[in-house]
Amino acid sequence: MPRKSSPRADHQTQSAVEESPQVDLREQTAVRVACLVCGSPHSQILCTAPEMEAQRRFLTQFYRRRWRAQNGATAADRLAFTQNYTTNIVTCTGCGLLYRNPRPQADAIVGAYRTDHYDDAYLLAEFNNQRQWARRKIPVLRRFLAGQPPRKGTARILEVGSFVGGFLAEGQAAGWDVFGVDPGDQVTAFCRSQGLPVFHGTIEEADLTTASFDAVVIWNTFDQLPDPHPTLVQATRLLRNGGHLVIRVPNGACFAAAMSLGAHLPGWLGRALQTTLAWNNLLTFPYLYGYSTRTVSALAASHGFRRVACRPDTLLPVPAGHPKFWARIEERCCQWLCRAGWQFERGSERYSSAPWLDLYFERACVDESRMDTAERDTSLGLIPVYAPVALSHTSICEGGRCEGG
Repeated sequence: MPRKSSPRADHQTQSAVEESPQVDLREQTAVRVACLVCGSPHSQILCTAPEMEAQRRFLTQFYRRRWRAQNGATAADRLAFTQNYTTNIVTCTGCGLLYRNPRPQADAIVGAYRTDHYDDAYLLAEFNNQRQWARRKIPVLRRFLAGQPPRKGTARILEVGSFVGGFLAEGQAAGWDVFGVDPGDQVTAFCRSQGLPVFHGTIEEADLTTASFDAVVIWNTFDQLPDPHPTLVQATRLLRNGGHLVIRVPNGACFAAAMSLGAHLPGWLGRALQTTLAWNNLLTFPYLYGYSTRTVSALAASHGFRRVACRPDTLLPVPAGHPKFWARIEERCCQWLCRAGWQFERGSERYSSAPWLDLYFERACVDESRMDTAERDTSLGLIPVYAPVALSHTSICEGGRCEGG
């Protein structure tokens, strides 16, 4: 792998799991923030702090009823979200972005992810579960890689926020040259115990070689970045001409639609809606941002990426053997209803029935004949063949055809 590792960061990994005290965001000073996408300070409350607390109580009962007693540790891990503080979920009046406001400062949030601790049984269960989930994602990414300009050698894939490494393991099995970055102390140590190449830190700290990757994938992490712009800058630098950026996010439009609908439903239907949100980790919305197709596309376009596909999805299933038998059936029924719902929304930008979205972007190509030597050596290499796509003109289709999950 063409990279220059940081010996200091690598050396600290082994001792960090034992020495770093866990950061609890509930104890941090909260600050008010403006919209990340359009910069507007104006917002409307979508879900109040008391409403979020009520959702947390529902979620506690949800797992208590559905989890097998001997696997209670994994249920506890699914309740112990990093974004564990109670606040308002607001929506920007300018662009519709959902976000937590107020919230802890950015350095506290990064520290919380670095010191997150998990039960060992949960780490192993999630690793095996993610491997199974990644087997569905790899064929899709392979099709996009096949459409890139030809190159010699094995495809090189970078995962930002590798967590327990399930995608990296399956990428290796697919014959790819994979590499991960993650600031988490414990999860980085776990990945390395599985023989996976993971840098302990952020993508900005990893000091990787320019234009050395065919794809940068950010599964289930982009929504947790206090400021995603530095990550997008690095993705632009690290991808070769025509390389692909893949971003998976919880769908803010889905949560917003559910909150609006739930206010008008009778009790039993309201509980059914909350159950569907719970199976998709949307209840209490434990994320910094609730992006939609439009808002993610706007951010990516500002860094020279063109959206080529959007694939609606649900949360990956819980590890086998952990929920009770009837709960597993309930989970599958809820996910089937979500899939049925977004079939009626084909061609829509919102996909309000889809709890999760996988978005595929193509990096703007570089016309190197128009660059002098100094520009090739020092710039990010962005002389776009196409300009960043305007928000109102982005397409949700791949090859003229909208994608399903």
